[in-house]
Amino acid sequence: MANLTDRAAFYLCLARAFLPPQEAAAYDAIKLHLADDLSDLVTTLNYPAADHLGNLRQEVAKVSDHLALLQAYSQLFLAPPVPVTLNAGRYLDGAVMGQATVAIEKCYRDAGLDRAGSFHDLPDHVSLQLEFVAYLCAAEVAGGGSAMKADDFLASFVRYWLPPFVAALEAACTKEAADRVYLCLARLLRVAVDHELRDYHPAQGQTSADGCSDAALAGSNPA
Repeated sequence: MANLTDRAAFYLCLARAFLPPQEAAAYDAIKLHLADDLSDLVTTLNYPAADHLGNLRQEVAKVSDHLALLQAYSQLFLAPPVPVTLNAGRYLDGAVMGQATVAIEKCYRDAGLDRAGSFHDLPDHVSLQLEFVAYLCAAEVAGGGSAMKADDFLASFVRYWLPPFVAALEAACTKEAADRVYLCLARLLRVAVDHELRDYHPAQGQTSADGCSDAALAGSNPA
């Protein structure tokens, strides 16, 4: 169970990192703590990601201030024409609220979850999906979770949008700007997902149990 707890922390850490760093606290978390937190988790989980962690430390060290990180995030993910979309449905079926996005939202609802009112994006947002993976890990620790396990969701969705997501970041990022922090995070995520799914077999049906919620997901606790 310790492995599942650490996995939940890893994916939740990345989920928060891919949200807009609007508040000073979000900048501080990335600038001061993110590399150390991820390093501890990567070591515990035996992910082969030492190179990516080293690159992340280097790129974070280059971020001069909060505004630089916020501008990098905006230029990558928000300012039109958006060079890198955080809505994975674009990579999965080339559409907004297409079949893949509807399927992702159904996974949330089947687990007894819905988007928190403070989260104003589509259900296929990268952060929302990573938070859901964290939820599935934590729910299993709590006593069973939903029929879908974390690896099921990773295998069904995340492993398919990750390669084009990383490729889009590679094409958009410059050599010196703070935007490379997000490229390092995406590459680290790809290593983790590949590692988790190396011996993947579809999970059998499970009964639902109490779960968790965070900034982007609001959960019920089914009996």
